[in-house]
Amino acid sequence: MPVNKTESCSVSTYQNLDGSNYTVAGIEEKFSTRRGYASGFLGFGTDFQNTYGGVFDIKGGLNYDDKGIANQNLRVRTKFGKGESIQIRYSPISLDIPVGKSTNLYMNPHYSGQMDFTTNKWTNSIGVFAGVTQKVNKNLSVSLEGQRYNLQDIKDNSSANWGINAIVSYKF
Repeated sequence: MPVNKTESCSVSTYQNLDGSNYTVAGIEEKFSTRRGYASGFLGFGTDFQNTYGGVFDIKGGLNYDDKGIANQNLRVRTKFGKGESIQIRYSPISLDIPVGKSTNLYMNPHYSGQMDFTTNKWTNSIGVFAGVTQKVNKNLSVSLEGQRYNLQDIKDNSSANWGINAIVSYKF
C-alpha cells in the first residue's frame, strides 16, 4: 500500500459569534494511504488579547471506504505559552464529499475534552462543524465553515456556541 507524504502551511481563524476568536498559523506534515492518514502540525496561535503561543497537533484518521468520503478521526492539540491547554477531539464519523472537480463539502460531528492548565479545569463539549473547501489551484485551497459548540446543552443557542471559521492552506 503506497504512502503519500505531503507538506503544507495554513492559516486558520475561528471566529465565535460572541466576539471571541483564535487564529493559528503553521506547517503540517501528513502521511496518507487509501486506508487513512497521520499528521503532525506545528504553529503559533493567538486570540489577539491575552492568549498566545505555540500549537502542536497530532492527527489521525481511518477511512471507512476506499475514497475517504467517510472516516473517523482524532486530533490532540497542545497549546503552550500564555494559555496552556491540551484538547482531545474525536469524531466517530466525518464526511468529506466531492461535489465538483475542485469543491468538497464536509461535516464533522465530534466530542472534545480540554484541560486548561491556567484554570486547572477540564471541559467537555459535543459539537459539529460543516463547510466547503474550494481548491483554487493545484496547491492552494480555501475552506469556510460554520460551527456549533456545546450541543450537549441543545437549548443554549447563545452566540458563544456558534462560530464561523476560515482556513487557507498551501501544499508544497
